[in-house]
Amino acid sequence: MLDVREHRQVLSALRETRGRALGDHRREIDEQRRNWRRARGARPAVHRVVLERERQEMQELRRQHRRSLAQNRWLVALADRLQERLRSAR
Repeated sequence: MLDVREHRQVLSALRETRGRALGDHRREIDEQRRNWRRARGARPAVHRVVLERERQEMQELRRQHRRSLAQNRWLVALADRLQERLRSAR
């Protein structure tokens, strides 16, 4: 059987071990919370980046559409001229 001094030493060591484990656990939880807050805080910025990229893509699509419309108008005008020449040549 343990005497009182040995018993206290064993209990002290046990408490110290549990205390260290609890401290490590709390640090891990705090780190996860910090990471989560950081990620949650970053979401609006990421969302803005995605929206900005989509806006730029839409602008580029609009430019391409305008170029296509201008080209189509030019092709229609050319087709009309060719039709007129064809009619006058007959």
